[in-house]
Amino acid sequence: MKSPSLDRRLFVTASLAAAGAMGVFGYPVAAWAEARRIVSLGGAATEILYALGAGDRIAAVDVSSRFPSAARAKPNVGYYRSLSAEGVLALGPDLVVATDGAGPKEAIDVLKGASVGLLQLDEATSGADVAARMRRVAGAVGEAARGEAAARRIEEDAAALEASLSKVARRRRAIVLLGPPRGGALMAAGAGSSGAHALALSGADNAAAALSGWKPLTDEAAYAMEPDAIVVLATSAPVSPDEIARHPAFAGSPAVKENRVVSADALGFIGFGPRVAHAARAVAAGIYPEAAIPDLPERDWTVDRDVAAR
Repeated sequence: MKSPSLDRRLFVTASLAAAGAMGVFGYPVAAWAEARRIVSLGGAATEILYALGAGDRIAAVDVSSRFPSAARAKPNVGYYRSLSAEGVLALGPDLVVATDGAGPKEAIDVLKGASVGLLQLDEATSGADVAARMRRVAGAVGEAARGEAAARRIEEDAAALEASLSKVARRRRAIVLLGPPRGGALMAAGAGSSGAHALALSGADNAAAALSGWKPLTDEAAYAMEPDAIVVLATSAPVSPDEIARHPAFAGSPAVKENRVVSADALGFIGFGPRVAHAARAVAAGIYPEAAIPDLPERDWTVDRDVAAR
């Protein structure tokens, strides 16, 4: 005899399916492959969808979706970490693809309960994780073969970069910085942050490892770190490498004295989308200029075709 709780679960699942729901609690079903109105929450999700040739199926994006440039012309639902579920649902999506960190939880719960597919991506901290994201989205939207080919290229690029960096004689200590939000302090990538994971892909040790997550950086802490290299992320709160080089707390550091202050595309480097290996290679070249790290092959998803055509 089935339990009442089992009966209830079966009833809820059947009811959602009958209402046209295409996903329960974030797990994909075959109907997602026919999705024509996809809302993409997070720059990495958007890049994956474009890499899969599904850009024309994207109905809206969030403000972090800056690449490729075609994504910027899509309707916008705001920042993926501070969503309005009602705003997302008003666009009539049949599938929502969300990167880790999308929220708040209350908004995600509303999306889970609605008659809309919801594919939530796990956190990515490596090239292998990005390849897994590619395969998962590809399978959900009916592009499994294309996704598998892309995932293998991503894995190859990550492996090639790792092989090149294994030849570096001495790992350098670096720090990843975000521009100050609304006039506040610089933000440093501490242990466990996306910046720390991206820095590891670039073959460097984190000079801010004593911090946890993204933290405001005091002048005293910055001075004590004495990084060998500084990675400055290009964001909507810009701070230039020249500004960092003139910063009193960094002026005497090996990074500034030896000209290893590097600018990085924030979305490419810490977003952990398909471009992550190429972005990490660009950063590594700035941290280890003497190593002559080889370029990675150009991929369809590493070039903004609209910009290149201009």
